[in-house]
Amino acid sequence: MNQLETLIFPTETVDFNGQSIAVRGLCLPDIALIVRGHQQVLAELYSQAIAGTLQGSVEDIAIRMVGDFVPLASLVIACGMDAPQSAATAAKLPLRVQAEALEKIFKLTLVGEGGLEKLMEIVAGAMQGAVSLTFPKT
Repeated sequence: MNQLETLIFPTETVDFNGQSIAVRGLCLPDIALIVRGHQQVLAELYSQAIAGTLQGSVEDIAIRMVGDFVPLASLVIACGMDAPQSAATAAKLPLRVQAEALEKIFKLTLVGEGGLEKLMEIVAGAMQGAVSLTFPKT
């Protein structure tokens, strides 16, 4: 058995209907998948975060961006549960459960990546990579 097979990744739990749902922080493949599918929304969130205008709780932000935020949040939650293919099911969770899951996933991701600034660098790099693949220089 090698070291990778024995790793235990930090998780936190969210209660839903008497069940405990374990979530983990996002890793680079998760971030790349999320960026590929939601580049425009992430660019807007990134711009607001850099400008210092991203205010409010996760619920406040979700309500302001409900049309774009629901698919993005659902994919983040599904990735944090190791089930990105189940984003549609994650979208059906109650708002309170989604908000709590997102907060825990973001916290675990920030700790794992070395803080918000480092995470933003990773997301920005992934977004630039996605742009260059989508719109190659000619």
